[in-house]
Amino acid sequence: MAVAALNIRRLGILLAPPWALADDPIILNTVRLLAPSLHNVETNPLEQLAATPGQAALFSLVAILAGGVREELQRAFMLRRFEQYLGGATVGVWVLSIAFGLGHVMQGWDAVVTTGALGAFWAWMYLQRRSSVGPMVSHAGFNSLEILRVAVLGQ
Repeated sequence: MAVAALNIRRLGILLAPPWALADDPIILNTVRLLAPSLHNVETNPLEQLAATPGQAALFSLVAILAGGVREELQRAFMLRRFEQYLGGATVGVWVLSIAFGLGHVMQGWDAVVTTGALGAFWAWMYLQRRSSVGPMVSHAGFNSLEILRVAVLGQ
C-alpha cells in the first residue's frame, strides 16, 4: 500500500483526468449492459445547458467552481470528519460516494452508479495524497471535457 501511495504522489495530478475519463464510459456502458433498466433517462437534462458556445463556456465555469473546487473541498472536509468521529475513512468513502451518486439522479440511475464510482475514486485519491488538488483538477477536468464533448458533438 505504501508503494502504491508513493507512486500516486509521483504521478501527481496527471494521473487523475485520464483515469476518470476512461473510467466513465467503461462503468456507464457496463452498467447499461448488465442492468439496462438503470438507463432511465434518454437525454441528460444538463446537456441543454451547453447548447450554444456561450452557454457551454458559462456552464464550464460553473462546473469547474461548483464541481471541481467546492465539491472536492466538501469531500475532503467530510472525509476528515468521518476519519475523526464518524466511523473511519472507509465508511466515509462509502457514504459520500453513495450521496454523490444520488446527487446525480436527474441524469439517470446509470449515471448515479457511474458518478458514485468517480466520487469513490476522488475520495480515494484525497485519502492517498492528503491533498484536494488532484481530485479538484480531475473533477474540474472531467466536467469540462464532458461539457466540451456535448458542445462539440452535441451528445
